[in-house]
Amino acid sequence: MKTSFLPLLAVVFLTLGGCAGTTPIKNLALPPVSTIEGTVTQLDDNGFTLTDGSGAIFVSAKLPDHKKLGLSLNETVNVYGNLRGGQEKIFDGYVIKKSSGEQIIVTHPTPHFGFIIQSAFE
Repeated sequence: MKTSFLPLLAVVFLTLGGCAGTTPIKNLALPPVSTIEGTVTQLDDNGFTLTDGSGAIFVSAKLPDHKKLGLSLNETVNVYGNLRGGQEKIFDGYVIKKSSGEQIIVTHPTPHFGFIIQSAFE
């Protein structure tokens, strides 16, 4: 049986490349890691509120040693992370990409166990 190299390469590239795009905030679900995009509408010591055309969510993104994220109100960012299981909708941000291309890596993300308890939080 002959295996074609190009289709296999395309599957690997699409899987690793993250071509799924951004997820609207209202469509976030457990457990997959997602990318959300929006405008920073509120800043907090533990993160920020991100708003897009579908809604708003608090993004937990606390840097070690009390470092500041360096975000501004009304700034547009992409955030790679996942939805935290629980009654409150909180998005754990792992990497924040600013419109300038600068990336902020959150080094201590909250562990995610949503795949275990997802059905309890409808």
